[in-house]
Amino acid sequence: MKTIVLAFMLLAMAAVVPASFASELSHQQFEQQVKASLAPLAGKTVQGLKVLYLSADVGPWMDTGMALKPGDKVTMILDGKMWLSRTYNLSFESKFAVWARIGARGPIFRGTTTNTFVVKEAGTLQLKTYPGQRWLDASGRYEGDPAPVNPDSGGGASVAVVLWSPDADVTQQLQSIADKDAAGQWAAAELARQKAPERKPPSGWYYLWELGPSQIFQEVANPDGEGAPLRAIDLHMNNDVAILKTDVSIPLTPNTTLQWKWKVDKIPASMSENAIGTHDYMSIAVEFDNGQDITFIWSHDLPVGESFRCPLPGWDFRETHIVARSGAADLGKWLTEQHNIHDHYKKAVGGPMPRRITKVWLIAVSIFQQVEGRGQFGEIVLKDGAKETRVYADNETLPRWEVVGRFQ
Repeated sequence: MKTIVLAFMLLAMAAVVPASFASELSHQQFEQQVKASLAPLAGKTVQGLKVLYLSADVGPWMDTGMALKPGDKVTMILDGKMWLSRTYNLSFESKFAVWARIGARGPIFRGTTTNTFVVKEAGTLQLKTYPGQRWLDASGRYEGDPAPVNPDSGGGASVAVVLWSPDADVTQQLQSIADKDAAGQWAAAELARQKAPERKPPSGWYYLWELGPSQIFQEVANPDGEGAPLRAIDLHMNNDVAILKTDVSIPLTPNTTLQWKWKVDKIPASMSENAIGTHDYMSIAVEFDNGQDITFIWSHDLPVGESFRCPLPGWDFRETHIVARSGAADLGKWLTEQHNIHDHYKKAVGGPMPRRITKVWLIAVSIFQQVEGRGQFGEIVLKDGAKETRVYADNETLPRWEVVGRFQ
């Protein structure tokens, strides 16, 4: 099975190979700037520093040699791009590609941009770019990496790991670095991340671990628009990706339907979503007890009712897309959809029927075309005749403290 990176490179006909010195020089500049900004703090509030380069050609977990213990405060600074095709200007940022773990047992994690965290378990910090085949579990096991394709054009990620002294006020130190000169831009970016209001999904919803965290989804009160509910799950993406999930346990019968409300303001695509290089979309999905999932998308231009297997390696064997809406005619309107899940599975997936629906997902992808997407989801209900399971209720007012916390 090929990686998304490999597939893109093949799609781009191997692209144009630029001089490898350019990416090395870029890493050298990154290293110089980080070291210059931290030099006054070395041996004081900075206890340790590692500056490393991770190639886009992937490879095994890299042990940084930085031994950490519970309570240690660490900041990871990322820069660079993983180029999928320079010819087609296809790339994704290091924040999606670089994963970390402490010790060989994990759990693995990544940040949304730069990342400051407090260590929970002792071990050495290990780093890896996203593997050739999907993570097998949260410890960071994977089946293997493919042979590199056009290695000189793949780019890579620069990673700086800062270990702060136990008594350091990290926020204060970041501010002092940001105030000095342009070399401290990374510190200003990390401060901005820390100060930005956190976009919190509804209670009981969580991000899919194998894609990592995001700031895409947020529960909001009194959404705008005609027919708007009292609350909704807001979606805003721009060069980002996430899957938000909640657990259910519903028998799948010939009468099982999924009903939901949504309002899409901006489709995150400028062309059809059924190819690798253009697979950006927003959708709602159901996952089954056999590992398959069906996801209903609002397409840029594919015909309503069309279905296709996910074009991405690692997802092609388990995910089926069905076009529920298409085009710009109904953008900005609150709409209600209802689909018979059993019928769709039988027609679009086939094979033995699963017994149960185990999860409901909200999906947001905008890392390929890097087009902004905006929308909201309201009521989500699974029905079987007279039986209803309300997965998300949009007719309740959010508690005042939640509203204030989200709109300051």
